[in-house]
Amino acid sequence: MIQKVLVIGGTGMLGSPVVWRLHADDFTVRVMTHSPEKAKKIIGNEMEVVVGDVTDPASLSQPISDCDAIYLNLSAKMDPCKYESVERRGAANVARVAAEHNVRRIAMISELGVDSPDSPFPHLAAKAGAEQALKDSGVSYTILRCCWFMESLPLFVQENKAYVIGRQPHLLSWLATSDYAGMVSNALRSDAAANRVFHVRGIEKMTIREALTIFCGIVYPKVKIATIPLWMLSLGAKLGGRREMKGFVNFMKYSDRHMEPEVSDDSDRILGPALTTIADWAEEYKKDMLAEK
Repeated sequence: MIQKVLVIGGTGMLGSPVVWRLHADDFTVRVMTHSPEKAKKIIGNEMEVVVGDVTDPASLSQPISDCDAIYLNLSAKMDPCKYESVERRGAANVARVAAEHNVRRIAMISELGVDSPDSPFPHLAAKAGAEQALKDSGVSYTILRCCWFMESLPLFVQENKAYVIGRQPHLLSWLATSDYAGMVSNALRSDAAANRVFHVRGIEKMTIREALTIFCGIVYPKVKIATIPLWMLSLGAKLGGRREMKGFVNFMKYSDRHMEPEVSDDSDRILGPALTTIADWAEEYKKDMLAEK
């Protein structure tokens, strides 16, 4: 039985909901971070916080020791120079040390389309490498390949406009982190999720423009939807010289050119189904926003 879980990458937009859900579901949660002050501000004193760095294998032994499972949410933060060191080699470092400590399961978030044979995009190559590192480790693994998260929608809103970057013509299955966190919890409690790759989706499929229209209609009714051509953003990234912006442009190019892959599996049965619509999520986001004022 898995009881104690080390969460690596548990302080961000996608990681912290998993931390709180595991805690609510009576797992003993330890959060590894390279910024304990930030972690304490987010999770307080209810869970153990330890310092570690996935790029430094020597720092991983103490955080991983006496844990039954690890949940990995590694992110290079759109910096192409960190895809290899943080996401692929970082996952390999964690998997190797986990095997040394007889960890029972490693779960990680990945991305739909990671196994696309025609994709040269570096963020997908890094995810594919991380997945393979887990599979090769000898530790039981659970990989959750996810679609777009609803939590990304506010990031497209700047001042009085919501920007669609490129044509973005494809339908996407939008997922709420609250639903996803429940899936991670169920995966760690289920033997049926061991040594499996799951394709995780929300219950609604729509384009980025359609999703923004619903979100802004509820939260920012005065905001207008606009389009930024990809070439314009690419030029800005090139002139600005910011690696993270170049990585973001590359990510949006992938989304613009590739349909979400259609893969049927038993994710809903084993992990539990997604239940949240974009309208539901937007209403909750609006309540939280008003409560903070």
